[in-house]
Amino acid sequence: MQSTGSLERKKLCWPTWKAVTIYYAIACGWAWLAWSPVVLGSGGLKLIRLNASLPVFTCIATLGPFFGCFLTHRLETGNWRAVHLLPRSPLQWLWLLMGPLLLLATYFVVYPALISKGSPAQWHWQPAVLAGLWVPMFNYNLLGGPLFEEFGWRGFLQARLQRVMPSWIAAICVGILWSAWHAPLFLATWSSAFPLTYILIVIGVALLIACAFNASGGAVLVAIMMHSAFNASSRFLDPFLRDTPKHEYPSGEMFIAFAFLATAALVVLLTRGRLELSAN
Repeated sequence: MQSTGSLERKKLCWPTWKAVTIYYAIACGWAWLAWSPVVLGSGGLKLIRLNASLPVFTCIATLGPFFGCFLTHRLETGNWRAVHLLPRSPLQWLWLLMGPLLLLATYFVVYPALISKGSPAQWHWQPAVLAGLWVPMFNYNLLGGPLFEEFGWRGFLQARLQRVMPSWIAAICVGILWSAWHAPLFLATWSSAFPLTYILIVIGVALLIACAFNASGGAVLVAIMMHSAFNASSRFLDPFLRDTPKHEYPSGEMFIAFAFLATAALVVLLTRGRLELSAN
């Protein structure tokens, strides 16, 4: 005899996948159309004479997940209350700090430890350069992804998928779909990472954000802050490791992937796949 939980999961399965399909079609349709001037212009395939601004069109593209979240929820329920923006209890507010710190520790402790050559005595990390990191976290960088995307990736997609599968598997699926959403940009001058390496990085990041998102009671603001910390950090890596001897193979991007996947694997083990480090 099937358990009540199993039956409930089966009932949720079709509506969930239908909603996910609609959401992703809206997210990709809007974003890929917005990115088309960049991809087709002088910074991409050079099929049209247009020097489109990547930051401007990326800000427009990030509205795709945002619209997908609210429009799909409206179709499902008849109302617009698709997400929770803020943590639900006083202790869950701690994740506004702990979530970004989890990502920053991966970027500036785990990754440097993996890529630095020699003994720790030869590592000349420069933590003082991180004092300016908070500025790009809260300036226009917020509009280039975190502010609008997270309503879709975590607020909608992670929340829906973990209804019908374990949270850690849901986060991997979100990571794959999130990275694939960026696919047109690989036809333009955008990232130094190979597509496969980028997918691995994003899967690791998705697992960490999902953990803090769940622990905060599903607060989208926590995911926004973590996404912003991730986007802002890359420009500080070279100054942080300025005089430190580094491994030349594999690539620095692959070491970033190793760092995020290793941290994510530890989180999955510690939470037994539930991706929730309780703050209350």
